[in-house]
Order: sequence, then C-alpha cells, then structure tokens
Amino acid sequence: MKNKKKIILIDYGVGNILSIKNAINYLGHEVKLSSNILELESASHVILPGVGSFPSAINKLSKIKLIETIKKIALSEVFILGICLGMQLLFSRSFEFKETPGLKILEGDIKFLQDIKNLKSIKLPHIGWNNLIIGKNISNPILKNITSKDYFYFIHSYAAFNTKNNSNNVFTKYNGIYFPAIVQNENVFGCQFHPEKSSKSGLKILKNFIDLYFLY
Repeated sequence: MKNKKKIILIDYGVGNILSIKNAINYLGHEVKLSSNILELESASHVILPGVGSFPSAINKLSKIKLIETIKKIALSEVFILGICLGMQLLFSRSFEFKETPGLKILEGDIKFLQDIKNLKSIKLPHIGWNNLIIGKNISNPILKNITSKDYFYFIHSYAAFNTKNNSNNVFTKYNGIYFPAIVQNENVFGCQFHPEKSSKSGLKILKNFIDLYFLY
C-alpha cells in the first residue's frame, strides 16, 4: 500500500509532456518525468501521454521494456491515465497504417474516423472543442464537477471503437460519429482529448484524477 501520492509522467519520447507537467504543477502537485521501471512500480499515479502514430509509440515502449510494466501496474493499486494517443495505446489493437497490438489493458479497436460509416469526405484530423455526452448511469470519478457544458480540446484522426466491458465510457461526436472521449475500467482511465490544453475544464479532469486515492 502506497503511503503518499507519487505522480509519474512516462517519458518515452512521444507526447506533449511539458504542457502536462506544467498543468499538474499549476494544480499544486509535483510530477516526475521518468521511464524507470522501479519508479513506475512505486508510483500512486501514472500518466501515459502520446502524440504521433500508434505503431511508433508501441515500438518505443517496447524498446525501453515498459509494455509489461504498464500492464503490471494496471493490475495493481496504481491509477493510470492515458492521454490522446496514450489512451489509444491502452486498447487491444490499432489499425493505423497496419494492424498493431496495443497494451490490451482495455478491450477495443483503434480505427480511422474516415472508415466509420464510409465517410470519406470527413475532414481530418478532427481539431477543435467538443463537449461530452454523459449518460445518466455514469459514475466515472474523474467527471466530478464536469457537465455537458464543459468543452475539451481534441486533435486526432483515430478513435476507439468496439469498446466492450467499459460501462463508464463517456462519448462525444464528430460529423455524426460517436466515440469515447473518456474511458475507465477500475483504476485505468483515458482521455481522447488533451486535458492540459482544455482550460479550466481540463484542469478539473486532471485534479479529479490526482485526487483519486485508494478507491479500489
């Protein structure tokens, strides 16, 4: 059992890590950039960022031998938050460029938005501000003080689909396509948007994640 909060931001050469670090510091918390296995295993909160392509990101995690470590801590008391591509990496597989296995912590497939409903004319990447579609029975703890009036900043061309067994998913839509904006399975969370770039609403999401402590 951890006795204090220790926030680690995984530094693996992929992601907008400084803006995430600055946002967490603004909230009054220390955060360490690291890819050290022992530090990750001793953390209370781990954030997996990501910008770029799914195959490249998985390859980098593999090269520094973090894939099994992330899977291991997902089964422990550590709270994990994947952001944008970092969220997508948590799923079973991606079809970006080629079929690539993911971390398989969450069930689902990462697919090109244009391939959904054969909307070949859809403008990508999806860039802009979207609100959330929050179901009545959603009990996701990082949604504390968040409503459908809050807007978040998205920039992506791929999204998660076939997300079974994740009842606390919260959706948004783009050009009539519904996809998860926030996912959760016990201690594992993900945001398709960038909370660190989403003004006060995004800071609330990060605060809610950091405030999670020994819930499970």
